Amino acid sequence: MDRGSGEIGVMRQLATLNRIARIAIQDLALRPMLQRIVDILHDEFGWEFVACASVDLRQGQFVCEALRSTVATEIVVGYHRALGSGIVGECAQTGRTIDVPDTSKHPNFVDTLHGSGSELCVPVIHDGEVLAVLNAESRSIGAFEGQRALLETVADQIAGAIRIANLLDNLQKTNVQLRDAYAKLEGLSRTDDLTGVANRRCFDIWLDKALADAALSGRSLALMMIDVDHFKSFNDGYGHLAGDGCLQQVATLLGYVLEGTQARLARYGGEEFVVILPDTDRDSAAAIAERLRLAIQAREFENSFAKSGFVTISIGVAACRPGASTDAECLIAPADAALYAAKRSGRNRVRVAPDQKLGLSGVAL
Repeated sequence: MDRGSGEIGVMRQLATLNRIARIAIQDLALRPMLQRIVDILHDEFGWEFVACASVDLRQGQFVCEALRSTVATEIVVGYHRALGSGIVGECAQTGRTIDVPDTSKHPNFVDTLHGSGSELCVPVIHDGEVLAVLNAESRSIGAFEGQRALLETVADQIAGAIRIANLLDNLQKTNVQLRDAYAKLEGLSRTDDLTGVANRRCFDIWLDKALADAALSGRSLALMMIDVDHFKSFNDGYGHLAGDGCLQQVATLLGYVLEGTQARLARYGGEEFVVILPDTDRDSAAAIAERLRLAIQAREFENSFAKSGFVTISIGVAACRPGASTDAECLIAPADAALYAAKRSGRNRVRVAPDQKLGLSGVAL
């Protein structure tokens, strides 16, 4: 009778180990894999508390990754404590199996079950590195007698799988960091270092897309060319640092006025800025340009080298209904011409180019 029961017990253990081995092969995500293994150990052997904690040597702590308990416990997934703390921490730190049949006699025992009688902790080791700890506890004394070899076999089975899961997790984190770094670099490559608005490269991309979108929709597209009046005199008189500050303040105020609209502001180069206005006709664009001009004028940035005594801007506006082959120059050139007309007529004003009605070839009709 005893021999038959023993054979059944051995077969049951072998079947359990086989199931755990399959899980270790199939699951690549760490926590789901460990949770399934912990569930099997709990269900097959009736242990009151089973958990698996990963070991974080950099942080000097162990972290609960999975648990199953039929008794009240302080432990939850994510629970962590310093290496060396408690029997689990001691096992993680030393890399040795610790079998405590009576916890009251162990000096490093930490009772998280509020009445634990026995505890068994087995390290999961791969290439000499402690990756995790399998932990079983019971409120009964001597509950894990004869179970040490079983849990050590489980630890050996899952060591490689945990190592692979950790490598995969680190690889995924690295990929996320690389994507974030690339996105940041891409953002920086499209941002003007001085003013923080989009740069010329970004403007070129935006304008090409805006032209293509407007050609498909048949809607008008407007462009503003903005120049800070008397900037060379300002820069020479106050110095380059003050000149940089002037451009920063102008860009900030332009961005503030345009905030919440479809308009896209960029620095075109030097003291020139550009604004793309999707779905905007010539008259609407001219009205927006006038608001920008008045906003700069009202701010009264000092410029003693200008007749007005303040920083002002001149703006050239052009609009068109792009055709399929319309290129950027068909909008930039008339806006630029309107800007210079504004400057020749006294600065601090808006000038609008004739409406650019372009055919499929991109030629003004």
